[in-house]
Amino acid sequence: MKKYIIVLALFCFYNCEDKKSNTDTVFKYTYHENNRVASLKMSSDEYESWIGNDGFTNTEERLKVINDIYEVFPDNYDFIFLILDEPSIPENLNYYGKLIGVSNSISGLGFQIYDNSLDYGSNGKLKAVMQLTGLEYLKYGPALHELAHNWANFALPTHSVDSQGEELTSYLYTGHWGFTGGSTPGQLGGFQQSSLIDNGNNSYTVDSFGPFANGGNGVPYNDFELYLLGMLDIQDLNNFDMFTDITALSINETTFDFTAHQKTTFTSETLIELLGQRFPTYAESQKEFNLLAIVITDNSLSEDDWLKVDETAEWFSKLEDDGTSLYNFWEATNGLGSLSISY
Repeated sequence: MKKYIIVLALFCFYNCEDKKSNTDTVFKYTYHENNRVASLKMSSDEYESWIGNDGFTNTEERLKVINDIYEVFPDNYDFIFLILDEPSIPENLNYYGKLIGVSNSISGLGFQIYDNSLDYGSNGKLKAVMQLTGLEYLKYGPALHELAHNWANFALPTHSVDSQGEELTSYLYTGHWGFTGGSTPGQLGGFQQSSLIDNGNNSYTVDSFGPFANGGNGVPYNDFELYLLGMLDIQDLNNFDMFTDITALSINETTFDFTAHQKTTFTSETLIELLGQRFPTYAESQKEFNLLAIVITDNSLSEDDWLKVDETAEWFSKLEDDGTSLYNFWEATNGLGSLSISY
């Protein structure tokens, strides 16, 4: 009798797996036993084209893949991450990670409310899709950086022009903070406000920083980023400065010296004047998110690769401090936000 029950249970398990795998899909799906990560297998030609022609940024190819994923997975996810089965960024791709917005229902962020989710196979749930170009980039970055782009920076005009009004191509920070201060260096760039020294005559010194990013998952979200994410009340936001019209920059070992002819100080009041009230407010904003992690490959993943990507997914969704210099999503949001990675 016991043998019969065991055999029946095994039959049900494998039969259910077959049913799930053999739906009418373009690609073949495999599911890791820990129910955190799955793989999407393309043919060698399809995979070569996906990487070689950057299929993720091609709308038709991207929609084909995401719609196929929804043939298998339910419409339960705020974000879908596509992770390339590569040890590091492929030579022909010029990005470590990229996020493409799908829908936005939040006002007060500096961009419009919109919803393209039906094109992707979702019914309003999906907020964005992301591609990470290395197998472990969920842990080492730029996962936090790209997630920040779902909410920021559409808020501040951080580009710079010279005194004749011409844009300085070396100081274009569209979508990033550029020379903007913050409680800490931000995920989308910017310096630590408390390090700012005014030297007079439009000359300033700050601790060294990245105008576009500050080191993968090695920094948390700063307070303004947390506000835009819905993780901080705007009344708890300290004043910060943004510099544009930058005409000189000297990069030293630990500091930047720069000249800027335009300085704007933002307060909670001026931010509300500029952007309007954030709605939903901090008290009502979503703070728990569901994420689907899919490895794009043309081979069956090795046991070692499954282990790598599953461990990164587990780490990124932990609700605790891992004791390292890296930040998972919970840590990066000061314990206010959480990501569930499962299916």
